[in-house]
Amino acid sequence: MKYLAWIAVTYLMLAVLSPLLGYFDAQLLAPDVALVTALFVGSRGESTPALLTGFAVGLCKDGFALAAPVGTYTEITVLVVLLARLLHHRVDLVSVMPVMATTAATSLLATLAFLGLEAVFHRAFDAYTSVLATALPLALTTMLWAPAQFALLGRIGRRFEAHAHGPAWLRR
Repeated sequence: MKYLAWIAVTYLMLAVLSPLLGYFDAQLLAPDVALVTALFVGSRGESTPALLTGFAVGLCKDGFALAAPVGTYTEITVLVVLLARLLHHRVDLVSVMPVMATTAATSLLATLAFLGLEAVFHRAFDAYTSVLATALPLALTTMLWAPAQFALLGRIGRRFEAHAHGPAWLRR
């Protein structure tokens, strides 16, 4: 159930941030909330639910992306979940600094994966220089956003885990 809540929260963040930043003409400053959720779920969740959550979050982001072919962000978020599953024993994503550093590096890798997927599946794509020019600002805004989103998703996960064990007065 917590995985569904994480998907819903990510969808709500995408739904609020897209028009809000569009209103202020700051679309390039939008943090990649789908990537942060995929990184969180991959580092904290179990393998199969984490992959399914990454897939669902990627589909949500694909719904908001008009320029990219459908499925591009789905593939990227699933790859991020797999990367986080590989690194979850090596990198401790509990404190702020490792979360920020890992998110920035993952955002840059996701941009490279996006360019690779665009080169393969969208032959008419010719905005490579603009994507590369926005890669660092996107990584920085995502890096600054990540600790707050990690805290929110962690709080939601703990809430669902506490309710899964039953009422506090019945536990020993």
